[in-house]
Amino acid sequence: MAESNTNNPNMGETANNGQSTQNIQGNRGKYHLPAGYEHCAKLRPVAEAATALDRVKAIVDILYSPGGCPWDGKQTNRSLLKHLLEETYEYIDAVETNDRDNMREELGDVLLQSVFQARVCETDAKDPFDIDEVADRLVAKLITRHPHVFVPDDGNDDDDDVANVSNADTSVTGERAPETPEETLALWERVKQREKHRKSVLDGISHTQGAFLRAAKVVSRVSKSPDADELFKAFEHEECMLPAASAVSGTETTPRDGASDDVRYADEILDVIRRAQSAGVDVESALRNRLRMVEAEIGKREDVLRSSRS
Repeated sequence: MAESNTNNPNMGETANNGQSTQNIQGNRGKYHLPAGYEHCAKLRPVAEAATALDRVKAIVDILYSPGGCPWDGKQTNRSLLKHLLEETYEYIDAVETNDRDNMREELGDVLLQSVFQARVCETDAKDPFDIDEVADRLVAKLITRHPHVFVPDDGNDDDDDVANVSNADTSVTGERAPETPEETLALWERVKQREKHRKSVLDGISHTQGAFLRAAKVVSRVSKSPDADELFKAFEHEECMLPAASAVSGTETTPRDGASDDVRYADEILDVIRRAQSAGVDVESALRNRLRMVEAEIGKREDVLRSSRS
């Protein structure tokens, strides 16, 4: 599971009430190909697919396979990465602006990138896998990452008893079952550390993501550790700071007092991230929203300036 902030007051968000999925499925009728393509022979696998997700798999397979799209057929896992990143950010923007129609489209584009990546993986000569294996692995992970919800081999299929599993005092790991989202996130970290045999709280954090996101991830991981107080001292340790600029001339200064501008600014950013996470604020989301407001204001002022000069 991705690390996330438990307080995320985005506009338009609604909690799951257990009814929405059923209502949406009830409103969905039989699938029809777009007008004018009803009798396209190449689209027969799409038209005959059992589910909507199977239709996505079918259309991607057609486009990627020989005789499909020349561009799609040349793509690799690496060449598709920029599109995955771009579509993800476009979906984030749609969510944060509460653009429901755009959310539908952009989430579809994110789905396309996932299915496309898996289709390319099928062709790997050494270690091929497909989207079904990815999905099965995901389901297994969601089960084992929620020991406070699912009891293994409890031997009881009674709906009432199953519904009461989440109210158990302890999880199958022997730990007290979490009662809050924050406790659940901490449990996930412990489960992941056991599953992946992690020796460090930092294991698994990608170095390819932007420094801001990586810093937030590091702070988040450390804050969930039972040794957080000790680990946070690393942020202040002198070996984590660049030598003082004046050290070349032999002048003695403390690392922080003599640190170069880039170190001071980096320390300030890390401090902001730590304080924001302690306050339950997603700095990345907050900064995007603030920039959106600034950009809108810049646009208004540019309109005024253009009007005054015309």
